[in-house]
Amino acid sequence: MIDEIKKRLSVLKDLIARGDPNQDGEIKAEIKNLYIVISNALKNLTQAQDELRQAAQSYKARRSAKADVEKFYSFIKARTSAELDIATLLDRAWNLIAVEDYDEALKVIQQVLDIEPKNIRGLGLMGLTLMHKERYDQAMMCFQQVILEDPDNPFALNNLGFICYKKGIWGEAIEHLTKASKQQKDRMAMLYANYYLGLVYLERSMLNDAVTFFEKALQLGPNLQEAYYHLGLTETKRYEFKKALAYFKQCVDIDPGSRYARLAEEEMKIVKPLVDPKSIEKKRPAAD
Repeated sequence: MIDEIKKRLSVLKDLIARGDPNQDGEIKAEIKNLYIVISNALKNLTQAQDELRQAAQSYKARRSAKADVEKFYSFIKARTSAELDIATLLDRAWNLIAVEDYDEALKVIQQVLDIEPKNIRGLGLMGLTLMHKERYDQAMMCFQQVILEDPDNPFALNNLGFICYKKGIWGEAIEHLTKASKQQKDRMAMLYANYYLGLVYLERSMLNDAVTFFEKALQLGPNLQEAYYHLGLTETKRYEFKKALAYFKQCVDIDPGSRYARLAEEEMKIVKPLVDPKSIEKKRPAAD
């Protein structure tokens, strides 16, 4: 089972690395299918673990040589203790976040933090879940706790930067995101740090800087649909209407059914007439 999952993950990573827009549907379907397979596997393994504990208890009860049995049972207990329970809960929480079941994810993560209040991954996932629910102040506290334990944690830096952007705290947003964009441990954090920096500079009307960071994000993730959309918005503000139209089209081509594709299509209706101003003159009534 594990070998089969690893093979499918390897194939999926190769598909993503190729960056072929025609395979986006296949990639999305495989991601969902793999999440289901892994989630079911975790449930089966958890059940097997419980059965093993019961078997060990039965063995302990039947054996007459108490000293040997105690030693054996301690061995089993040490390997089915809180550490393994926490790992299982964290994996389950991540799967719940992936399918956007945030309320259930919060319940699972709280179980982890009840066992180990300073668990870095647990605090990070708690912050991420709260962020998705737009509870930014609580999410910020979780990520700040992670930073206290691990000052260079790219996941926490990236999400702290995004929260500061949403709250309009520009200086701290740039500080956290710049640090996340320069680290080499987490490529995904690097990608989104550049994208979020683009959002910060777009919001502040520093358009040349915004273009620079959106382009850096696309170098790391060529299919980052939202980066194309915001590049289109930025170029519109720079009066580069042909470039804006091209970026909006690329956004739509990646996933025509997505939210960003719909937003891009709305912007294209506005920008298209601006690409050829003479066409507007032709449509005006003579009285004008």
